[in-house]
Amino acid sequence: MNKFIALSFILLASTKSFSIIPFETCPSEAYLFQGNPVQVYGVNLVTGETTILAEETGINGNINSVGFNEKDRYIYGYDTTNFQIVRLGKHFQVENLNVTGLPNHIFFVGDIYEHVLYLYYQNKGLFKISLYPLDFDPSANLIIETITTTATVALTDFAFHPINGKLYGVDNNTGGLYEFDTQIGGEKYLGNVGITGTFGAGYFDSNGYYYISRNDDGYIFRINLADPSNINHQSIKADVFSYGPSSSQNDGARCANAPIINQDSTIDFGDAPNSYSTLLESNGPRHGIGSEFYLGLLPPDGEKDGSLPPLNDNKVGELDEDGVGFVTAIEPGMNSIISVQASRSGYLSAWIDWNKDGDFKDSGEKVFSDTYLLSGNNSLLLAVPYNIATGSTWSRFRFSDQTGIDFFGGAQKGEVEDHTLLITNDGFAIRHYPNESGYITVAFEDNWPYTADYDMNDLVVRYRVTESLKDGKVKSSIIQGYLAAYGASYRNGFAIRLAGLNRTDIDNSLTLMKHNGILQESNGLETLSDEAIFIVSEDMSDVLSENCEYFRTQQSCQETLKFSFELHIFTHEDADTSQLMSMPYNPFIFSTPGHYHGDGIIFQPGRKLEVHVADQAPTEKFDYLNLFGIGVDSSNPSEGRYFKTAENLPWALIINNEWKWPQERVDLVTAYPNFAAYAESGGQKKQNWYLESNAVANQLYQP
Repeated sequence: MNKFIALSFILLASTKSFSIIPFETCPSEAYLFQGNPVQVYGVNLVTGETTILAEETGINGNINSVGFNEKDRYIYGYDTTNFQIVRLGKHFQVENLNVTGLPNHIFFVGDIYEHVLYLYYQNKGLFKISLYPLDFDPSANLIIETITTTATVALTDFAFHPINGKLYGVDNNTGGLYEFDTQIGGEKYLGNVGITGTFGAGYFDSNGYYYISRNDDGYIFRINLADPSNINHQSIKADVFSYGPSSSQNDGARCANAPIINQDSTIDFGDAPNSYSTLLESNGPRHGIGSEFYLGLLPPDGEKDGSLPPLNDNKVGELDEDGVGFVTAIEPGMNSIISVQASRSGYLSAWIDWNKDGDFKDSGEKVFSDTYLLSGNNSLLLAVPYNIATGSTWSRFRFSDQTGIDFFGGAQKGEVEDHTLLITNDGFAIRHYPNESGYITVAFEDNWPYTADYDMNDLVVRYRVTESLKDGKVKSSIIQGYLAAYGASYRNGFAIRLAGLNRTDIDNSLTLMKHNGILQESNGLETLSDEAIFIVSEDMSDVLSENCEYFRTQQSCQETLKFSFELHIFTHEDADTSQLMSMPYNPFIFSTPGHYHGDGIIFQPGRKLEVHVADQAPTEKFDYLNLFGIGVDSSNPSEGRYFKTAENLPWALIINNEWKWPQERVDLVTAYPNFAAYAESGGQKKQNWYLESNAVANQLYQP
């Protein structure tokens, strides 16, 4: 048998109602030939979902050894009932071909490379048929040639690698992966893929991943041969890639140079950090959409891949992550209630990263396994282990009509939702800013103490804060955020000060920082300050790319979000937190050390130059002597006045929602005309200036 290749191809047979014409493109869909008489199915290899494409092909028999020919865009194969070579076009109708010397073997294994059809039969040999004569005469007589009569590997399919042009197949009985020599015959053993079975279809994608489909359960496995020059025993293990349908007789074909997902994706992905296996490259969880199986009130929308923090499905599509709710607190040793809304009856499996090590692989982290849900709201009881630490972690919920689904791999129907959750201790109270799921926006103009273009988009950060309190004292704080825009020519760092706390109040053994979900060596606590100041990054401009001059400030440059951060801050048991300032604390930017910061500053100020929101005093590291009293800044420390012009225009804003900033070099007052009156009145007038309904829409950056 051959491969499941993602294209439209099958054998062709002339009929009165269809003309035998080639496929128009190199499609990403795979084709599965199954049954006797044969039927043709389209297979989404990413999810395992199948759709019938042709109930009859013009022959009363089965077709095997199929392959997609990229030279002429036909599918070729072997008619096992009438013992002849056939080809099929875009309508999946069979055309019989004339072949001289065809042996009396029923071929089940075949594929095409460089306009040559290769056929294999165990203990009989490896054969080839040049298809070039058909370019000049569709009725030309083809000749089969014997490459070798030695064929010892138990195959039911093989496939050509699109990068190095070599032929690969897996022995059904042993799970051994072999590379076959198409010039003189023979094979080279590369290692064991770790599974056995009848692998009736095999194929490659354009990145060099090799896929094999097992007949008895329909599972599609993926083998990493992306770098054919560096194949080793550890890299060729076959992982379950999607949970396809069981099948008996089958063979498949696909255009090996096609991407695995097309532009019009009908697949729902997860959006946890990639350490949890989220992206397709990491075999992340995914479901075919369009069925009646989903979580929440809204069906999921299609994505081309998983979304890593700070992106998530709700940011890049519909607000469809609405199926799972944590009704009660998640506390060690206690039972908690989770509410799950199901569109119809089906099966739910879920995982929680209890030990917060960035995966769902540990014992006890699968918290629900094929739990049967009824249509509507379901209340589930979650037993929380007693020996887990407090703090934020990730969960994954998958709902489908299938059972046996893991936290990774593709499923034909359903939805996956990834959610953060907070583990708290008994007696703790939780409070959020601005709320449990929303973000504030903090925006900076880095030309302080000058105004320059005043577009207030030199650095835009969104974040939220969750405080845990016991006996009225703050015991921990989790700050989660992401960089929304960077429209600065200067290099700027970003930090958050927890005024009212000292550095010595922080428990360094528990406090941590993550960037894009990855634990950092430093927890961010600034060691040179007495105050509790956390440096998120000394240079936020690292997100800038060669394609765009700035990051997400030019409307013509629609870049995806690239940088997220998490701060998990814990105080010592005896720390006095009664003087801690209110959330969202004191965010500020500073000049990246060692870099130029404008002609008005006659030295490289580095950490000594800070920009804060209006009337927030700078930190102890600020250069009061050289940086106050220049430019248009009207700060007066004796009056508690900081970082404002004489007209009360600030250099930084905190807005308690996901505010949209002006495009590059568009003055804030031009984009939001009411802002001038708001600032000049000291905030007494036009207090809703920041609403999008009060903005000039074409002056805003619209992601």
